[in-house]
Amino acid sequence: MNLTSKKLGALVATALLSIVGIGAISAPAHAADCPYPVTDPTSNDNPKDTIRLISPVLTDDNSIHRLDFEGQFTLDCDWFGVGMQFHQVYVPFGLRTNLTFHAATTAGVPIANTVVTLRANKGYSNSNAAVRVNGTKARPAPSNASDGASIRGTTDINGNVTFVVDSPADCTSYGGTLPAAPSHFDSDTPNDINADPSTDCYSQFLPSITGEKTDAADFVELHFFDSSALTYNATDVSLALLAPTLDDTNSIAGAGVVQAYAPVGSKQIIAFQATKGDGSYARNQAVSVRVNLANSGANAKISAGIVGNASLGSVTTLSNADNTKTTQDQLVLSGTTDAFGVVTFTLDNSDTTGGPVPATKTTPVPNPGVKFAKVFAELTGATTAGNSVEFHYYKPSLPITVSATAAGKKISVTIKNAIGKSFQVTVTGLKKVTVKPTKATQVYTYTVTKGSKTVTVSADGRTLTKKFTIK
Repeated sequence: MNLTSKKLGALVATALLSIVGIGAISAPAHAADCPYPVTDPTSNDNPKDTIRLISPVLTDDNSIHRLDFEGQFTLDCDWFGVGMQFHQVYVPFGLRTNLTFHAATTAGVPIANTVVTLRANKGYSNSNAAVRVNGTKARPAPSNASDGASIRGTTDINGNVTFVVDSPADCTSYGGTLPAAPSHFDSDTPNDINADPSTDCYSQFLPSITGEKTDAADFVELHFFDSSALTYNATDVSLALLAPTLDDTNSIAGAGVVQAYAPVGSKQIIAFQATKGDGSYARNQAVSVRVNLANSGANAKISAGIVGNASLGSVTTLSNADNTKTTQDQLVLSGTTDAFGVVTFTLDNSDTTGGPVPATKTTPVPNPGVKFAKVFAELTGATTAGNSVEFHYYKPSLPITVSATAAGKKISVTIKNAIGKSFQVTVTGLKKVTVKPTKATQVYTYTVTKGSKTVTVSADGRTLTKKFTIK
């Protein structure tokens, strides 16, 4: 976003004239409404990916959904990829917040094992909270396109990545003020009301993979408030799984348990949220994460750890589950729920063998499971209701490969990982044949004459074609 802080300040001030006292604007925006030149109005129309916050879940009731900013920043001024979302949310001062994002293609396919950069105290935002993200301190937002800090994380098998945000030690370091608690979670922020960042204490975050014009990403702005009047206690809580997102399209629900499939050797981020009977968050509560529950038959090789359990949240230290235990939980992790009642941990599998590839994600799991882990989270000293989660590990099928080579007057076709599958092989000058491999690596050799030869190998509508000159 190439504009001066003075220009952005003027733009935001213009927006505030419309939102103070009446909330966010939902009217459609038009490129002609941008007060600054737009070089190419279509440059942000087709994002390559989406990056959505899935833990915590932000709604119009527990945050401020800035539809006005979304319209101005994507439709009017074309700075960010169309589909960008903008939420402001209140956070009690002194508590940690785990932000888990889900990265996917625009078609909804998870983007696994990919670096996501979290832009903390984003440039132009006037962010003034001295937060730490994964242990790195974010400086105040510069008055240019630079950011207070850029922190990298890698998505798991489900396309999820978590960043640990530590509350600032104080709000005055970068010229801010710790405001009183809001009357409601969707109340306008002090900065919006006063048009003065010094009356607020906040940090703005934006995740990125390919760039701000080609990502349809979620802005998250954490506004810290005076939490001295809050009391943190919980006696009866309910736990809900936030990450990974499991529903009736990709998992199997049973009595007190949700089952899902995962490939062997996969790493996953798991997030549970604890809420009280009135729907409020069970914040700052001691929590235990039980892995491979006692008497469950769980037998997967697992290492796990609360996200950011090292000093300042800089790294996550893993512990191994003890597979020799059968009547005891194989591993118990101890942590604390964050500002949204969420506990987030990693669950890493190291098996090399597993069950067969399931027909679908909702195919009932074998009973008993071939290789599976069973996990449950509960608050210490509280009655906890909720489902446990099982991950059943399967051995992915190796990809089928087909290649062709020539040596002398011999042409060889090599087919891998396709036992029992039919292939049609055509070689110039020879009769078309059908082959069906009986070994993991099968080589078929054909004797040919001099001249130009074309080899074609077809199966399931896919064709390999190679040309050779035989001398």
